[in-house]
Amino acid sequence: MRLIVYFVSVFLLVLLAVGKTYAQRLLSEDELEQTTVYTSIEDAIKYPNRVYQLDLLTSDLTELPAVIGKLKRLQRLYLYENQLTYLPPEIGELTNLQELYLDGNSLTKLPPEIGKLKNLRILGLHGNKLKTLPPEIAHLKQLRIIYLTENELQILPREIGELPLLESLDLAYNQLTVLPKSIGNLSELKELFLTGNKINELPREIGLLTNLEKLYLDDNKLLQVPIEIGNLKQLKQLGLANNYLTSVPGSIGELKELENLYLSGNQLRRLPVDIGGLESLQNLFLSDNFLLSVPKEIGKLQHLKELNLYNNRLTSLPIEFSGLVSLENLGIGKNALKAVPSNLNKINVY
Repeated sequence: MRLIVYFVSVFLLVLLAVGKTYAQRLLSEDELEQTTVYTSIEDAIKYPNRVYQLDLLTSDLTELPAVIGKLKRLQRLYLYENQLTYLPPEIGELTNLQELYLDGNSLTKLPPEIGKLKNLRILGLHGNKLKTLPPEIAHLKQLRIIYLTENELQILPREIGELPLLESLDLAYNQLTVLPKSIGNLSELKELFLTGNKINELPREIGLLTNLEKLYLDDNKLLQVPIEIGNLKQLKQLGLANNYLTSVPGSIGELKELENLYLSGNQLRRLPVDIGGLESLQNLFLSDNFLLSVPKEIGKLQHLKELNLYNNRLTSLPIEFSGLVSLENLGIGKNALKAVPSNLNKINVY
């Protein structure tokens, strides 16, 4: 009899362990797609152990019920376009959550419990009213992507630099004036979007982001670009349009992978000769500046397809333009050109 009781006890313990392991197991994206998507909290709470996805998109929620914390297996939560102004502390109980979408609400702050979401990979906060982020953001060690566009952020906590796996950081259209030096610690960062802020200076540590492929700083108040920009060897897209730049550093010529460079709407009077080193460049936008001349080294850009020099103060173009064998579009209107190279007859000139 004792032997039977022993085996039954062992069997029950195994079942409990297996069930607990399954409950804590993170599903792959493919596995997650195969699970049922619940669309109401009421239904989800009836079967909390079955709920891996909860979609409350446009549900007119003004608050998220504390009972949300009972959904221990929840791994994807959609709360797009509601009317949430805060999150309950119980949000921190969703420790299996991998994706959290809160875009299009009216959140003014995040609770410190957000830092308990140790498995969170994607955090969507576009279109809220956030003015800062809690320091507990540093605990989200699995975070890969964070969307913070169109908030009211005036400052970033230094803890933003403690996200070792972060690959994409979108901070466009906020009210940032500076970036913390700790931004340079984001060694895995590939995309950094900062368009439409009030940034007037970049920290030298920006040059430590050596895996960065996209950097957009258009529509800010930059007066200069640090020479460390040349350390971003993987950079393919660089947006610096509509700032207050009077020059760009020669180190920009080190960006051998750069394909698109946006410098329109600044106060540039000259370009560094090093610009000829951008051997992968396909599109170069320089309209609405004060350029008096273009360096002959620009003729080395054999992959350049579009060169926009519209509305500058150019009186001539270098004969080395003949080296632009891939050029398809050339913007030279609203300049003071007395002559143009004769080999432009097959190019769309505007």
